[in-house]
Amino acid sequence: MKARNNDDRMMGNHHGGQRGDKGMMFLSKELDFDSVQREKVAKLFEAHAGTMKKYQEEISRLQKQVYNCMVQDVPDSVHAFMYADTVGMCRVAMQKEFFRNATAIRQICTPDQKKKYDELMQRMTKGLGHHWD
Repeated sequence: MKARNNDDRMMGNHHGGQRGDKGMMFLSKELDFDSVQREKVAKLFEAHAGTMKKYQEEISRLQKQVYNCMVQDVPDSVHAFMYADTVGMCRVAMQKEFFRNATAIRQICTPDQKKKYDELMQRMTKGLGHHWD
């Protein structure tokens, strides 16, 4: 779950809504987006938030299933491991979604904005314990 939360914070998203709006506004201000860019980024943030929410809900459901397998008098490790593997696949899919979204936002930027975006992402990822050197 830690990776998911870090990615959400990096993009200003947590199930969309107000935090996603704040993330978009922060990015728009930092990169000085024009109105056309803001509109494009808003659509990207909205779609990204919806996709991430679906993955988060599925992970939550699967983790409950793992717990249910564990608390049986005879623990069901076969199904628990199957659910855990699926959680892993969801997290991989979330990382790919994050990459697609971050790349799509970067493509909206002008060359000067791309430099600022890259620096901003570098600072944020260092703060989250990731290094993109």
